[in-house]
Amino acid sequence: MEPEVLNTWPLLKALHLIAMVTYFAGTFHIVRLFVAHRSALGRFEPDRGILDKQFTSLERRALYYLIWPSLVAVILLGLWLLMQQPALLKEPFMLAKLGVVALLIGYHFLVQGIHGQLKKGAMSWSALQLQLFAQGATLLLFALVVLVLLRDRLGWVWGSVGLLVIGGVVAYAIASTRKRELHDNNA
Repeated sequence: MEPEVLNTWPLLKALHLIAMVTYFAGTFHIVRLFVAHRSALGRFEPDRGILDKQFTSLERRALYYLIWPSLVAVILLGLWLLMQQPALLKEPFMLAKLGVVALLIGYHFLVQGIHGQLKKGAMSWSALQLQLFAQGATLLLFALVVLVLLRDRLGWVWGSVGLLVIGGVVAYAIASTRKRELHDNNA
């Protein structure tokens, strides 16, 4: 009796999912650091210098020790999975998923650019703009989850409407938070 050849598909899928979770965790974390860092730049010395140095260090560690390795792992494991089942490239959901992944990579390069601007002290975005930017990763995560889990059950129209509704809810939540902050600051 011959030993059964090891089926790597479930293992690769699990590793791909773990890498994706760590990527998003790091991305959510670093963008929150950006918001706090941007707010700290409005403080007076010596607090400003101390906080700037600390946030730059935290952002660097998150970016280079967590987010970049996770993104590389997501891409390499995803390519490996596609090499094992190339027929997936003919599926509409996979083409849409690859489009979302391309947007995610673009988002990541924007994160890298924001880190560089903050490191130089040349950030032109406000804390509110950074909060809005943070929701981009949330929407991309929702899109990926919906595409993967509901790929055969959800039409493109309903998927698009769902993402617009989620985006609207997120925008409303941010606007409400901002309104409360302005009210609290004026009180």
